Amino acid sequence: MKALLIAVSTLVLLSATGCSTIVNGKKQVVTINSNVTEADVTVNGKPVGKTPFTGEIERASKALVQVSKEGFETKIITMDTSFEPIFWGNILCGGGIGSTTDGVSGAMYKYAPSTIQVDMTKK
Repeated sequence: MKALLIAVSTLVLLSATGCSTIVNGKKQVVTINSNVTEADVTVNGKPVGKTPFTGEIERASKALVQVSKEGFETKIITMDTSFEPIFWGNILCGGGIGSTTDGVSGAMYKYAPSTIQVDMTKK
């Protein structure tokens, strides 16, 4: 009886969370390079660093990357996303709650490619 209770509790816990959220997390490492060093990088309006930048950003359905530096034209790029393959496991296994968790947290997405090159021009 105790083993059954543990098994059911574990199953309920796993179905209430998202597979992508657990396996991949809510952030992803991306690299943003530019032909101009020390340019300011913001992602979805939040400053994240300077070029060349490599670091974690929040996963979302889209990311607007802005690269700017005095004397250069500001560039705004939308990073492409695709679905994390593990997200489909939630749907196939009937994890409606888990797939909703992945969708709300952004964990169902991945930036692809995860490295972008931004070419800036002088004003």
